[in-house]
Amino acid sequence: MKKLLFIYTLSLGLIFTANAQQDKKTERPERTPEAIAERMADRMAEKLELSEAQKKSIYDIQLEQARDRMAKREEMRKEMQASRTAHQEKIAGVLTPEQKEKWEEMQKEAKDRQGTLRDRGRDRPEGPSNRRGGGQGRSGRGGRPI
Repeated sequence: MKKLLFIYTLSLGLIFTANAQQDKKTERPERTPEAIAERMADRMAEKLELSEAQKKSIYDIQLEQARDRMAKREEMRKEMQASRTAHQEKIAGVLTPEQKEKWEEMQKEAKDRQGTLRDRGRDRPEGPSNRRGGGQGRSGRGGRPI
């Protein structure tokens, strides 16, 4: 009876822990240029013991870079979409109406499959063992970039 009670208590604890971790995953910090710059300035201020004036300067520099990066990303996204549309129009010009129908169905299935794979990847726990590169962050040095 004691073993059964112990197993039951342990199982309940694991369930609550898993739910708490799942809730943390859904709380993703806002990805605005201001939030990115603030986070980076705070991290640098902590690690490098910056003065308030230095922290403000770092924030301004990081904000400018984050805004530029987001603008370039959006521009690239538009270029890719235009290229993809032109590509699909060329292919559609070669196909018969029956082939176009089959091709559109193939594209729909691929998109559904991609969505399923993307959703499955969200269930994976975060951590160094699940990233490429054997635990190295984006910097490739084994630590977080500054």
